[in-house]
Amino acid sequence: MIYNVSMKIAHLLENEQAATVFDLYLPGMRKMAESNPQAASLSVEQLVRYTRNPKAEEVIAALDDALNALNTPENAVTPGERILMERFKAIEADDRAKAEKPAVHRQDAIRPGQPWLDTKGERIQAHGGAVYNEDGVYYWYGENKEHTDGKNGVWTWGIKVYASRDLMNWEDRGFLIPPELDDPNAALFPSKRIDRPHILRCEKTGKYVCWIKLSGPEAAFTIWRADKLLGPYEQVENLYNPGGHKAGDFDLIRDPESGKAYLYFDADHTSMLCMELTEDYLHAAGEAARSYANLTPPFTREAPALFEKDGKKYMLTSGMTGYVPNRSDSACCDTWDGVFESLGDPHIEDASHASFNSQISKIFPVEGSGRFIAMADRWLPGTPVDARLADVFTRVIAGTYDPERYRATDEERREMLAANRLETADTRIADYVWLPVEWKDERPILRWQDQWRP
Repeated sequence: MIYNVSMKIAHLLENEQAATVFDLYLPGMRKMAESNPQAASLSVEQLVRYTRNPKAEEVIAALDDALNALNTPENAVTPGERILMERFKAIEADDRAKAEKPAVHRQDAIRPGQPWLDTKGERIQAHGGAVYNEDGVYYWYGENKEHTDGKNGVWTWGIKVYASRDLMNWEDRGFLIPPELDDPNAALFPSKRIDRPHILRCEKTGKYVCWIKLSGPEAAFTIWRADKLLGPYEQVENLYNPGGHKAGDFDLIRDPESGKAYLYFDADHTSMLCMELTEDYLHAAGEAARSYANLTPPFTREAPALFEKDGKKYMLTSGMTGYVPNRSDSACCDTWDGVFESLGDPHIEDASHASFNSQISKIFPVEGSGRFIAMADRWLPGTPVDARLADVFTRVIAGTYDPERYRATDEERREMLAANRLETADTRIADYVWLPVEWKDERPILRWQDQWRP
């Protein structure tokens, strides 16, 4: 366990030393947190802000220092984590006992928002994913949510990879990077909030480099490399914070003309930061530009997806509302190291105001066609968002930072807390929304289609 103000209240209260620190800086709050599952699921920082403490910044800074002092070898594994280790090993044993299924399923179209099955008839588990094309084969890799039921502590069960030649039928190729079950502080321990893997091949070294975001208390990157696309991968960096920034959602892009590669990430939940990568792609060399600067949630941009067309650089992003979808934004720039200018929401005719109830993870080219596909996740298919709920989320979250401008009722706040489920979300049944990128007035747009063929 890593102790800081980004950790969940429920995790903090497992350690009596941390609970004492909590009582010192937030007297009287422990009883409320212990009796309220919604409050216990908040981070320490979120709780301070939601209570509208007039000295929030001072309290958060002091709490963070005090909690960081608890990061000792004695506190590295909590009793709760020991229970998780046994639970995860039992899940692994059940997986090994399952009989291998034959390839029996084929489909003739992409159907956004409907369950997408692999060639064995199993749900595809590659969320927050990306696609890499090599030797005429597309490889779709992402977060494996097959065991994430919202109750057993699993956030991601390793990184899975699938292969296809037609972008409709996908063969399960196993783990790109398997889960790590013996060390609760390892990046791939199933309760760790690893998100959105992205791979680039480094021309200089010939290595495949995979960056993965660690959200939650770590707010950092774990970086891996391999000699082959399908691995095996070895870890090079863990808990890496480029430029000392807390790391949020990100994307990697390589400029084929200059050979330079760039990291774009939500830095400190305040701006979309571009940093040039080192020649081996294993670190960020320095800050290049900031876009969407000085914003606060839910307007902070996350989930960047980058691509280039006809010399123009494009970036699509979402706002910050957890698993609950929101409006996307598209932006354009002439160079990768410049400041992007907003072009507006690419999801046209979207009555939900929630990006067709999805969040984009990557935009990739269909090889040899000049066309692009936007791949997105519908994390909560059973909890659709309409324009009213999208407005509630905007006002509740924005009101935390600017209460004079954004107002919400207590009932609306309760509604948001009940719906914004991260750790308790059953994402085993999360669906995908893949749509072709179209163009209107020189800006990328996404139009809903019930089914289509790439």
